[in-house]
Amino acid sequence: MSGKKRPKPSDDCGDDARGRSRAGSTAATSTTTIAGITNGQTQKPLLTRACAECKRHKIKCFVQPGETACTKCVKSGIHCVPHNFAQKFIDDDAAWKSQATSTLEQLKEAVEHLLQRNDLPELAKLDGTAVMQRSLQQQQQQQHTPSVQTLSPLTTDHTSLVEGNFTSEGPSAGARDKQDDSDLVPLPMNNLYNLTDPNNSRLIRVDPADVNGPDLISQGVLSLAEAEFLFNHYRDHINPLLWDGILCSHTTLTAARQSSSLLVTVVLTVAALHVPNREQSLHATYGAFVSLMRGSCLLRCHNLDIIRALCIGSFYLTSLSWALCSRAVRVATEMNLHKSSLRFARGCQESYERVRLWYVLYVCDHQFALAYGRPPLMHEDAAIRNAEKLLSSGLSSKGDHGLIAQVKLFRILSSGYFMYGCDPDLELADQDFERLQRFNISVDHWRLEHSPTKDKEADAKASSIPSKANTLYYHLARFQLNAVSLRNISAREVAKDEPNLDMNLDRQEASNIAITSAMSTARLIADDEDLQRALIGLPIFTHAMVAVCANFLLKMAVVFGEADVGSIGDKGAPLYIPRDLSQYGLNFHTKTALATVERLVVVLERVADHASQRHVARQVVTGLRELLQRFSPGRTADCFIYSLTRAKEHAHSSSSTHRWRSMMAVGYH
Repeated sequence: MSGKKRPKPSDDCGDDARGRSRAGSTAATSTTTIAGITNGQTQKPLLTRACAECKRHKIKCFVQPGETACTKCVKSGIHCVPHNFAQKFIDDDAAWKSQATSTLEQLKEAVEHLLQRNDLPELAKLDGTAVMQRSLQQQQQQQHTPSVQTLSPLTTDHTSLVEGNFTSEGPSAGARDKQDDSDLVPLPMNNLYNLTDPNNSRLIRVDPADVNGPDLISQGVLSLAEAEFLFNHYRDHINPLLWDGILCSHTTLTAARQSSSLLVTVVLTVAALHVPNREQSLHATYGAFVSLMRGSCLLRCHNLDIIRALCIGSFYLTSLSWALCSRAVRVATEMNLHKSSLRFARGCQESYERVRLWYVLYVCDHQFALAYGRPPLMHEDAAIRNAEKLLSSGLSSKGDHGLIAQVKLFRILSSGYFMYGCDPDLELADQDFERLQRFNISVDHWRLEHSPTKDKEADAKASSIPSKANTLYYHLARFQLNAVSLRNISAREVAKDEPNLDMNLDRQEASNIAITSAMSTARLIADDEDLQRALIGLPIFTHAMVAVCANFLLKMAVVFGEADVGSIGDKGAPLYIPRDLSQYGLNFHTKTALATVERLVVVLERVADHASQRHVARQVVTGLRELLQRFSPGRTADCFIYSLTRAKEHAHSSSSTHRWRSMMAVGYH
């Protein structure tokens, strides 16, 4: 060691190369000094790690053999302090810890304020055990997951990016992680999404955490007390009418808010629509719902509550019904609800709720397809044909029986739609009436199968659904099917002196069924008190069909009316309505029809008083009253005159109006 010089460390060495303590430097120096003296040589000063003073002046730090202080500090007469590189981090850590307590207190106060405002449990009552368990499970999954994966597009799994009940981007995304090389001909879009990484697309990606963001109560749009009142009204009066509450299983507002902001908003909107003198709340909730729908048009993160919310909105919000229904079907197919029945048939009990929701969508879609005269989006597949298997699963409820009954009824009506189309000028041929008779027989069998029996009287009393609900839908279905027999009949044809209508026996029979069904619908609502109490909470399809039956009866009288001989060319001339239509083989009596519609309007007006001013029932009453006011007593008994202009412009005397209403009351039988 005495014969060799110690190599000097370079100036640009890192702290690890020069990281010796002052004590270590002193010990090495002493050892070197003893060895030098022993060998008769004088040791040179050692270059050690710079002290604080040398580091400040940015000079080299030398320590003489046998000294504890460096040469610079000895000459300057100052205390030599060894430089500690970690001191800066120690000081920063101490400063952060000193502020951590105050920061945590501020965060705690902020969280408690938010919990109190949103009517959520206190912070002290929350248990972090579930969070710890999820964290441990995730760590275990990561430990068991191989660190190196095969880079194959068919094994790409993006479901880990989305948590909870949400599904990732792409059509049929749930089937992507189940594909393998044995699928020789995959679905085109699934194949495209498997060959590419859908998470690289930022065009329509939305953070799943933003889907169930702050609701209208948290934002101050609606007070908590008002929201509680509206939610309780929906839960007690409206929700049971949708197959005993299939679409909203939450019993408290707090549970619903924790589940879905969209579901809470639409429930409060529908409730405000069915409560009188709640126009301000209706305006606020409706605006919030439209805003949520507008912002979620391109969302690809969905759960079952979103589909439920869309169904509820389509059942009750008239102006949005078609848009919400079609969107609900699209979202359901993206979540593969159309495949749930296959899993349920194989014994997967977890698919039960998804299968029920698929049947609700089928009823909703076909209701508005018939109401709007448009082809339905959902067709008859194996799940629809085997809908009754849901009732034998052991999980079915009372609401499921009513739901399956509606599925079977709309299967018949859908077949009739595809058979005859929706062209009002397309007259039926002879073979079409034979098929129509088979549809009528199917509807009759449906009524016998689902008519209330003595064994079901107890269940009917316990349920909020009226016992005559299926009877009402039976009459509406028969009217919908047989009304096509009156196609291509217009006032332009019957305005001649001698009407020439080809009413053969088959056409007369189907037309009389339509007339009888419309009359039975109006009389059933006017006579059944249970149906009257529940009518305001039934979906708008029921109100639309009741209104079209009443309008049909009024137009049947007008379309066969005759103008005065001297005013045939005058379009504004009044029409003389015949007493009956027996000359055409039709069982239609004008006086009876007008009296039935008048009585129906009185009942509907009383029913509409229990709803908002914007409820569709009030609009139906207003429209039917305007049509009734155009009828006035004719010159002879049981004859009427129909004015083509509004009754307000050609008002009759009060005595004439009183005499006409008296005739209506006496003529009803």
